[in-house]
Amino acid sequence: MLSPIRQFEDPMKAPQGMLLLSLISLAQAEEKASAVNPFELPEVEVVGVTPLGDTGLPREKVSSNVQSVEDEDMQRHESLNFADYMRREMPGVTVNDAQNNPYQPDISYHGYLASPLMGTPIGLSVYQDGVRVNEAFGDTVNWDLIPQFAIANLDLIPGSNPLFGLNTLGGALSLRTKSGFSHPGSRAQLYGGSFGRKAFEAEHGGSKGKFDWYLAGNLFEDDGWRPYTHSAVHQAFGKLGWEDADTDLDFSFTFADNQLNGIGPVPDSFYSRSRRALFTAKDNTENTLYFFNLKGSHHFSEHWSLSGNTYYRANTQTSLNSNTSEDCDSLADCPSAPASNVRGHSVQDGSGVNLQLTSTHPILERDNQVTVGGGFNGGHTHFTQSEQQAFIDARQVVVGTSPFLPGTDVKGENDYFNAFLTDTFSPMRWLHLNGSFGWNRAEVRLLDRIGTDLNGSHSFERFNPSAGFTLEPLKALGFPTPLQDLTVYANYNEGFRAPSPVELACADRDAPCSLPNSFVADPPLQPVVSKTFEAGLRGKLDERLRWSLGLFHARNENDILFINSSGSNQTGYFQNVGVTQRQGGELGLGGQWQKLNWSLSYSFVDATYRTPVILNSALGPVPVRRGDRMPGIPQQTVKLGAEYQILPGWFLGGDLLYASSQYARGDDSNRHAPVEEYVVVNLNTRYQITPNAEVFAMARNVFDARYETFGVMNNNFFTGQPERFVGPGAPIGGWAGIRLRFD
Repeated sequence: MLSPIRQFEDPMKAPQGMLLLSLISLAQAEEKASAVNPFELPEVEVVGVTPLGDTGLPREKVSSNVQSVEDEDMQRHESLNFADYMRREMPGVTVNDAQNNPYQPDISYHGYLASPLMGTPIGLSVYQDGVRVNEAFGDTVNWDLIPQFAIANLDLIPGSNPLFGLNTLGGALSLRTKSGFSHPGSRAQLYGGSFGRKAFEAEHGGSKGKFDWYLAGNLFEDDGWRPYTHSAVHQAFGKLGWEDADTDLDFSFTFADNQLNGIGPVPDSFYSRSRRALFTAKDNTENTLYFFNLKGSHHFSEHWSLSGNTYYRANTQTSLNSNTSEDCDSLADCPSAPASNVRGHSVQDGSGVNLQLTSTHPILERDNQVTVGGGFNGGHTHFTQSEQQAFIDARQVVVGTSPFLPGTDVKGENDYFNAFLTDTFSPMRWLHLNGSFGWNRAEVRLLDRIGTDLNGSHSFERFNPSAGFTLEPLKALGFPTPLQDLTVYANYNEGFRAPSPVELACADRDAPCSLPNSFVADPPLQPVVSKTFEAGLRGKLDERLRWSLGLFHARNENDILFINSSGSNQTGYFQNVGVTQRQGGELGLGGQWQKLNWSLSYSFVDATYRTPVILNSALGPVPVRRGDRMPGIPQQTVKLGAEYQILPGWFLGGDLLYASSQYARGDDSNRHAPVEEYVVVNLNTRYQITPNAEVFAMARNVFDARYETFGVMNNNFFTGQPERFVGPGAPIGGWAGIRLRFD
């Protein structure tokens, strides 16, 4: 379905539907305002139902609650980064500040996570131009390696859709980048403000004949609002293309060189004294990415088309994490070596080829679209880890006192094979039936370069089905065209996730490992299978009201979680925990009335354990009962947003986010006080000062609410007492800048 957020249109909208950032002049804008609705842009009419996204299936035939977003949406809401937009505007999405770094969030959708942090149970797949960017070693997602400024549009597809392959347990996020044909002209943006943040973006797109080009770059620097959280992000993206009536070829390159500093959760007892308090520091991550992708499509005839891509993606990551000692319960017990620094270095590269063939030949004179495809995607990882002893200074910074000693040197290989077929048949113009299946095979190999304990080979294979329908009942009953826009849909699908190399190498409770990982020989894990049912309604009465109502029910079999060793702060192991369940629904409303654009969404997610199991936290054994809520997932969220055109060229907007309480990680039996509910209000404004220049400003958490986005049960090493740790949300902050555009 369409996101309840509606795109705006300036009075000088180009015929191609591109949003121009300037008005010809204030007087001309006033003259045109009476003739042109300043909020209207064409709705997205097709959805990318496969990772390559080239099937062009009309939205009314998609039996799922797909949310689609254009780049103008993210710009209009003055999103600070990718996660910021999803947190504030997309129903069903919550974000926690695990590291208090804007480029290192945990993003949750329907209770399934995509995170850069090793050890989180990843359940979402992320694609950029048809390439899966979940990292090979642990299925994590490095958000800082995705060039948000170059994203043209995205689809958030719910459920365990088998067409999106491995790791699609709760949903898939499919991103498509800009090109010179789609985004001609030059644009630059500069802004700065709170927490020492300075950001500059620039892009240029153009074409000549059948050739087009697009270049963009981003420089971002931020000191952070908590100590030791300075970050610097440098990104570049380029694309060269050739296109005629039948063929479209694009070769793109993504580069990133980033320094990220985060700081984890803080004990309640420290946090109550200071909002900026910390536990230990520092935690540093350096990411470097080189990503080449050749993507193309060709129409052989009116009804036949072929799409594909081939790519190479190389990511080098170096991390330094500070840990308190595992050999004693408190600082007073071990003054000589109370801490350690763990340094990890991984070199990950992936490559692959993916193809899909689509036919739109009618069957029995009825619309039919069938797509068959498949591919091979491989990944190689070389991971090393070393550790040094350290002490904790008066600032609670962990300072090394010895050389780094090597502890782990392992290579991992992932070979992923997949094939799929999907068919959408319309026996009536108001009824559309869909059936799909996906086959996945994962081969994972480990090579221990120090000994032989980690050597091993594992393979996992499964067929995953999907079936659904969409029905337009008012069209079937012959209602007039303006009243026909009501769709009823339902679908059932299954997804599959093979254990990653990091999970297979750390699955023994008797020999726990730390994250980043210190591995030992481990027993095998079972793959996770997700089964999802989804149903709902969507439609609109007129431009003043669009609405959607969706329900979902998903069960994971053999779910994999990282379990802390009993009494441990840093070590643990991966374990199958039986059946977990996530179910709920969401309501979305939105529309436009004269100069006002508004949206409202409500989401409910009930995530529970369905199998009794004994888990561990840093506080000891945790007996989990059937029906206990899974931690880290708020049950309810409410998002309210609006933007009003005060004067021609001047817009004022704002949004409100409410999230209900959630249990802290490690409190799987729900015995401790949950992390409290919170409300955050944000404001933004923009004003067109010339045809080519626009100034903008934004404020986050305008009422300076003190809130926490997640929690974890842990032992406070400085006091020797167990307590809850929390991840505090950012205080009030404001930024302002200027945006220039030349066509």
